[in-house]
Parts: sequence; C-alpha cells; structure tokens
Amino acid sequence: MRLKYAEDFYVRVLLKKVKLSDVMTSPVVSVSVDMPFRNLVQCFQEHRIRHIPIVNSNNEVVGLMSQRDLYKIQPPHKNQDGVWVYDLDVMDGFILRNVMTVNPFTLLSSSSLDRAIDPMVRHKYGCIPVVDSNKKLCGIITQYDILKLANEILVEGQ
Repeated sequence: MRLKYAEDFYVRVLLKKVKLSDVMTSPVVSVSVDMPFRNLVQCFQEHRIRHIPIVNSNNEVVGLMSQRDLYKIQPPHKNQDGVWVYDLDVMDGFILRNVMTVNPFTLLSSSSLDRAIDPMVRHKYGCIPVVDSNKKLCGIITQYDILKLANEILVEGQ
C-alpha cells in the first residue's frame, strides 16, 4: 500500500524524528547467557512477555529468545487443572547459549523509529534489542511499542 495523501510526507517526517529512546520499553527484562534454561521459561511467564534479550556479564546483547522459539523447542501442555505448563525437567536438558538466536540485530537508542520498522517488516522481527553507544542493553522495541505509538497519535488527534 502506498499513501497518496499530503499527510504521507508528515508520517515520513514523524518516523524519522521519533527516537527509539522515546518509544522503546525500558527497563527491559533480560537474562544472563549462563542462566539455566528452566529459568528462562519462568521469566516469560512471570513477566508476560514474548521476547527476552540474552546478555553477557557486561550487559551486552549476545542473543535473543522469543516465546515462539521456546514453543519450537518444547511446547507447553495442559496439566490436570487445564493450565498450560512446561515440563521443566525436559527444559533442564537445554543450554540457553546453544538454542538462542545469536548476535541478533540491534539498534542504538539514538536511532530513529524508521530504522527499526524496515528490518522488522523485511525480516519479520517481532522485536529489536536497543543498545547505548557502549553496546549495553538499554531497551527493546517491539511491534506492540510501535502500534502503541500509532494509537496514541490517533487518539490525541480526535
């Protein structure tokens, strides 16, 4: 779809002016690359999130896990109470650094929103970890964050 209105110019300007630091989720939930895999499962459930950056001891992004990745490794099943659960004993058989997406695409917090949208669409990224100038994790930009911004603009304009 191609916008054919005068407003498309303003949309482009907006997407180039909004910085990731203004839209990203921060602080971000992350886990250490050395964390036991079963704890990763609990982290997804506790925080009700779908993406978790994996960091080293210097808080640099070395990997990424999504809930979808987790489902591929070991899907949950319903227990007797009808609650979806994971077999944590099975999870103990996995090592996080061996199953995570290594060296994920990252952007600087000073980058504009348009720099995140294209790779998210082109590569179907659900999120992009955001780092500072020292390559330390400082946030995460998700599809939800972008939709939330769009909704705020629409509601404010009414």
